[in-house]
Amino acid sequence: MSGRPSAQESPGRLVRPFAIGLDSARGATGLDLLTRVAAARAPRPGDHLRPEREALLRLAEQPQSVAELSAHLGLPLSVTKLLITDMIEAGDLRACATAPALTGDDLLHVLLEGLRAL
Repeated sequence: MSGRPSAQESPGRLVRPFAIGLDSARGATGLDLLTRVAAARAPRPGDHLRPEREALLRLAEQPQSVAELSAHLGLPLSVTKLLITDMIEAGDLRACATAPALTGDDLLHVLLEGLRAL
């Protein structure tokens, strides 16, 4: 008897990431870890969505970063990015504008203010 629980004792995602159906042939272009994603619509009872897609719609009711969504889903970042890209193309999700990247003195100023706030 091993110390690991069986599938019956520990229900969870038993589907391997490579088995998740992805339609995007182009790949996850334009998405990075910090891209915020929001649901463009709520899940509907007759949608018949795969569990990962339904979970993304629910998780993205409030905008979240790609990294946060990947962590919540328990999927590799690359799979999550492809899944999000598919759902954006289908009109289910939308990518939100991200803040421009800070550099040089602006970045140091923001970091200093954050440290002072601690």
